[in-house]
Amino acid sequence: MTKSARSLKSESTAGDPGYPVGRPGDVVIHAGPRQNPRIVSVPTRHTEHLIDLVEGDGLFDSITGLLDSLEVSGLMVEFVDGEFGGIEYVYPAYGPDAEHPMSFTSDFRFEGPATVHHGSATVGAKDGVPFSHIHASWVTEDGTIRGGHLLPGTLVGPNGMRLRVFALADAQLLSETDPETGFSAFAPAVTVAAAPDHSGDAVVSRVRPGEFIDEAVLAVCREVGFDAAEVRASLGSTTGAVFTAGTAPWPAVEFTRLTGAITGALGDSLQLSLEGEVVDVAGTVHSGVLAARANPVAVTCELFVRRV
Repeated sequence: MTKSARSLKSESTAGDPGYPVGRPGDVVIHAGPRQNPRIVSVPTRHTEHLIDLVEGDGLFDSITGLLDSLEVSGLMVEFVDGEFGGIEYVYPAYGPDAEHPMSFTSDFRFEGPATVHHGSATVGAKDGVPFSHIHASWVTEDGTIRGGHLLPGTLVGPNGMRLRVFALADAQLLSETDPETGFSAFAPAVTVAAAPDHSGDAVVSRVRPGEFIDEAVLAVCREVGFDAAEVRASLGSTTGAVFTAGTAPWPAVEFTRLTGAITGALGDSLQLSLEGEVVDVAGTVHSGVLAARANPVAVTCELFVRRV
């Protein structure tokens, strides 16, 4: 989810929302008009870069600034290691009513420092201005793991931070308000400068609510002809994660990490495994291997798949 509509913002965290609560993995039908297509993909060439940030750097400015330095219009980013300074964030909350069950908490600030645990970011533009969607988890000095949807004002800590950045040569990422969900979300589009008839080695996709994430990965690979691929630097939300060992509560949890691998996508020997870490409506972090055909998208999934 991306925070856009303040009217959908909650002051509460967890507890009884005052309407029936579904089970982990139950599909949510949003109040707005259903949008199509359900999966939007753009094949692209890409390059991989390790980027080091230093103490005091503003995380959002540093990450969006990479669009210019790498001369692209879209990035997918993984947090490798390092340290946060102050962290501005929210996390999922119950919405105001059964028709709008997904929201965010009020803003929190953690003064830090805290060690990077996991993190992912989608980087592009919103209303013509560079914009980032960042989810992350961190470990506090007492060993507690917390996580959330980061906000501007988040800083790099004393030990710096390392990012793995996937620069997209042929895809731009544009964030707009989605009429179906009421939240803003990134979607890919072909850049004006895209090479004609290029053979992309990756694909970036936007997956809409209700689509199972593993089935979306398979559909994307088959659409672009990838028999073997890996999922990296992806983020978004699901309707209460369902792992092979355990669950996280409905209605929305946000991925701080979503990775995996697929082989045999074009044949009869399909193998697909996805791992994830999510933050729930209590701010609690859960992780594990995602159960098959059990994790529908809650609001959006920003998916990056590259051929191997």
